[in-house]
Amino acid sequence: MLAQLQQTFPKIGEEIVLKAWKQCKENVDKTKDILTWLTENTTTLQQQQYLINLFESFGTKLEKTTISQTWKNCNQILVDTRWKLLEICATSNLNEFQEENELKIIRKMCLHILWNILKYRKHVKYRQIHKQALYNYLSTKCRALCANFEKVLIDVEKNLQNFGFKKKNDDNWYYQYHHIQLLHLWECYKYWINQQIMYVFILLLIK
Repeated sequence: MLAQLQQTFPKIGEEIVLKAWKQCKENVDKTKDILTWLTENTTTLQQQQYLINLFESFGTKLEKTTISQTWKNCNQILVDTRWKLLEICATSNLNEFQEENELKIIRKMCLHILWNILKYRKHVKYRQIHKQALYNYLSTKCRALCANFEKVLIDVEKNLQNFGFKKKNDDNWYYQYHHIQLLHLWECYKYWINQQIMYVFILLLIK
């Protein structure tokens, strides 16, 4: 198979073909894809070596097009490209971390609201949410976890509407049904509980 790949990609060095073959765990289609990518983005054996090395380092984190475009933007200088790709990865990881924290805040807020309504169905105070109290709580949590406050607030308010709350002229939120919609609220609660389980499961997989 390696001989066939070499014949198909005569401009790619034998060592590079072997490295791509191993990197792709001897998957023919994936290897061909990598070798095609190398052919389109390199002209010399040294460039092939540099680019396959970059793919080995960043191929599981970034798209090939991102790697090759960064390579071109850095004038095909290996060290500069590597630093730039590390910067891109760091930014990507930070964004993912921020999104996780935003989801964590939203989930906790939704579960808190739903649990209070479901458990204390006859208590009117749990059917009312003061605007400023909501703002203060979310703002504090977002600052502590470096989350986007505006995004979190919008998502929480959308969920409040879904739960059956309505914002009135005083900008406070009120549950609009006289009788608690138990089935709907319970389904919402189960949804957010499952989000929590899924989040923990993903963290365990990552670790």
